[in-house]
Parts: sequence; C-alpha cells; structure tokens
Amino acid sequence: MKIKMTRKQMAVAVLAVIIVPIVYHKVSGTISGIMMQQMMGIPKEVVVDTPQNKEVNVSAESTGRVEAEYSIDVVARVSGFLLKKYFKEGDFVHKGQLIFQIDPKEYQLEVNNSRAAVNQYSALLTNAQQELNRANALIKEDLVSHSYVDQSLATRNQNSALYDAAKQRLELARVNLGYTSIKSPIDGRIGKIKITEGNYVTANSGSLVNISSTNPVYVSFSLRGSDFVKLLKASDKFKDAQVKIQGESGAWYPYIGKINFVDNQIDQNSGSVPMRAVFENPKSWLVPGDYMKVSIIAPQKVNYMTVPQSCTKGDAMSGYYVWAVVPDTDKKKSGGLMAKIFKVPEVESLKVVRKDIKITDDIDNNWIVESGLEPTDKIVVSGVQSITAEGQKVSVITAEEYAKKQQKAGKK
Repeated sequence: MKIKMTRKQMAVAVLAVIIVPIVYHKVSGTISGIMMQQMMGIPKEVVVDTPQNKEVNVSAESTGRVEAEYSIDVVARVSGFLLKKYFKEGDFVHKGQLIFQIDPKEYQLEVNNSRAAVNQYSALLTNAQQELNRANALIKEDLVSHSYVDQSLATRNQNSALYDAAKQRLELARVNLGYTSIKSPIDGRIGKIKITEGNYVTANSGSLVNISSTNPVYVSFSLRGSDFVKLLKASDKFKDAQVKIQGESGAWYPYIGKINFVDNQIDQNSGSVPMRAVFENPKSWLVPGDYMKVSIIAPQKVNYMTVPQSCTKGDAMSGYYVWAVVPDTDKKKSGGLMAKIFKVPEVESLKVVRKDIKITDDIDNNWIVESGLEPTDKIVVSGVQSITAEGQKVSVITAEEYAKKQQKAGKK
C-alpha cells in the first residue's frame, strides 16, 4: 500500500528528521550536565573534632657537644732531656702520678751547691752574731769604741741577708729539681704523646701530652631565643630543669644532667643562648668531642592547645593550616530536585574554611598551636585528602562510620 504525502507533509517530515536528533542531543546534554553538577555537589564525608587541651612539661631540643670539665696540656717547666714516660697512651692517670722524667742531674747539682752556700752563710752569720755580742758586752765597760760596735752590727746584718738569699736560692733549686719529675695535675684520661723520650724540651716546647677529666663532664649547647624564654618561664632560672642526652644509636643516657651555666646574652650570629649542663660519667661512656642530641625539660606543666599533625597542611616555610567546618549560610540544605530524583539524601549544608595556625612544638604526633584556632572550632581530622578548596561542601560523620566505609572501600 502506497502512502501519499502532500508537499507540506513531506517538508514537515524532513524537518523532523533534522530537528529531532539536534533536540535530543541538546536535552540529553543538559540532563547529563545537571546530573554531573548534582553529583559534584554531593558533600564529601569527613570526621571533625575540636582542638584538644593537653597539660605537658615545657621542653626544647638542641644539639650539644661533650666537653671535659678539665682539659690540661702538660708542658715542661724546666729545660732538659726527656728521659722516660711512665704511662700508656689512653690510660687513666691519677692526680700526682709521675708521667714524665726530665734528666735531673744538673738540677741536683744546683741543689747541692745552693745547700753548701746556705751552710757557708749560716756559719758566717753565726760568727758575726758572736762578734756583735762581744762588742755589746765590751762597750758597757768602755773597752771598745762605738764605731766598732756599729761595724759588728753591720757585718752581722750583711751575713744575715746573704744567708736569707742563699736559702731562697736553695728553695728555687729544689723547686726546679721537682719540676724534672712531671706529675699529673688531675685525675683523667691521658692522650697521645706529642714529644717522645730523648728529645730536649724547654718551657717553650709546647704540650707534651693532654689529660682530660672524665667524671663529671660537660655538654655544651645553645637554645633559640624563643625556646630559652619558654623554658625560663617554666623553671626556676633553669635550676630545676632536667637535661637528657641521646647518642647516635638512639639510646638515652641513663643519667640526668643539670644546667650549670647560662650565658648572659643572645649570640648575635645564631640568635641563640649558649648553655652548659653537667653529667655524671662514672663509666666514661661520654667522650669529650662527641655530639649528642639534647632535650631540656622544665618541671612546671603548662596547658597547650593541640591538633593532630595528620590533619594539618603546609610546612614550616610557608606556614601550616587546617580545615574547619562551618555552616554554609548560603544554603540550608544540600541536594534539591535532582538530589530527590537520584535519591541523594538531604543533609545540613556545611562547608570548609581555611584556618592558618602558628605552631611551636610537637607532642605525641600533635602540634602545639600558639594561635589561629578557637577551642570551639570543628577541625577536619579525617577525610582531609578529599578537600581540594576552601568553600567545598562536606558532611560530618562519626569516626566509626568513616572507618567502616574506608574498610569497605578497601575490600573492593
């Protein structure tokens, strides 16, 4: 059966063939766009919490260097040939222990000569005193002149002075003889010998060997100005502050140190305050020259506002910030008509805002927040990775719900 169409009907049919696909594509594109917008507008699920208050001890960290309480370069005080040493390099020596012997022969001769001179002037002084005594007795009987008595007194005084000078020379000779036996001035560990036996040494020869005390020892370090003030406020001028040190192995030294020196000004080059702590070192585990991690803890506890490190973004150079959830004042509810069509549940409209914070330290994976937050702020603690921009819509769920959904998503 043939269908007859008028020219008008054919024109309409042609237009329909042309227009219908165009309209279809337009409508389908519009619908798809609306659907995408609605799907994009679905809030991201996050977990929120308020900043926490923690009562902690004020502390600070630095890098320190172990130093001996006493470090002495042993030098020769008289000249002579170095005959012998009485120690092994690296040994522990005691105060007064003989460690070097300089040839004492010429100094012993000087002692002998000085002693002979003392004996000589002692005899002359005795004789002069006797002469003066006789002169004083004879002058009473007018048997000698006054000038004779005066001469006897002058002779006695001259010999007395010579006798005293001889005794001083003898004492000096004995001191120089004693200097030929070089003894350790302190208890400590002796180092590597710098001038060996057989060399001629003088007072200008420099160090023969170094001796460093081992117990107690010092650990010197510096604190930033801000840390210095923070610890000073939380301690009794550092008198009650505890100092702990940690070696390269990561183990903490078993003894607690006490601060025994605080410089009186901040170093202009580093902006820090030089300080020093003293440590017991009975087993010589701390060796002068070694570097240690230093932790200073004040005894007084202080309340701090903290947030988890995992919920912060940024870095120390550009600054840190967190996302805070606030009501979206532009909309009461999220979703609308298309949310109903596609069965997207309506929730209270919330959004995130950026909160720049200033941190000072860390405690148990939490940042101490000095400024930028209020105690009532709701901070995103889970789901941070899904937030891409300020103003983004979010919905709040419990930590348990978030964990279950993450676990379920991980199994797919």
